[in-house]
Amino acid sequence: MITQQQILNQLHSLRHTGFAGKLAEHAKAHGFSPEYFYAIASRETNCLNILGDPRGGQMHGVGIIQIDIQHPIALKARDSGSYKTDPDPLLEFGAAMLAGNIAQATKQFPNMSAQQHLKVAASGYNCGMGNAIAGVNHGDSDIHTTGHDYGRDVMTRMAIFEELIAAGNQQPLKAVF
Repeated sequence: MITQQQILNQLHSLRHTGFAGKLAEHAKAHGFSPEYFYAIASRETNCLNILGDPRGGQMHGVGIIQIDIQHPIALKARDSGSYKTDPDPLLEFGAAMLAGNIAQATKQFPNMSAQQHLKVAASGYNCGMGNAIAGVNHGDSDIHTTGHDYGRDVMTRMAIFEELIAAGNQQPLKAVF
């Protein structure tokens, strides 16, 4: 379980690296909160802009929000190293994916709350929306996620980011790359 202090450290890192502003910009452009996008980055990489998810001798996750190399944009960013120097295309791709997931969850489950839609969308970010929807139909969108807790963990992290920012932490700084 992540602690409030760990999230605070990640928030400071996001601000220091300029990713707070970049994530906020893309989140707002797609109609969801920056704290939600911060929580995705937190769960994926502890808010570090790295290559991850090693499989078969190569890294499959690219950047702070770990876009998989099954998507050509991520493969190109990994191979060229552009995820370090120009992360915006990956952030835009991830934000668009999350917005699509939220829309799909809302359409599929109209009686759920907005918070429940965000959880399902986060689960889908990790295991695919088909699996997240199947999970909901069997009692929990996290059934097929890493650790069987991805969506729930993202929502917990989001709540901590919201608390920290509401408690007087500054708004995200603009990124300088």
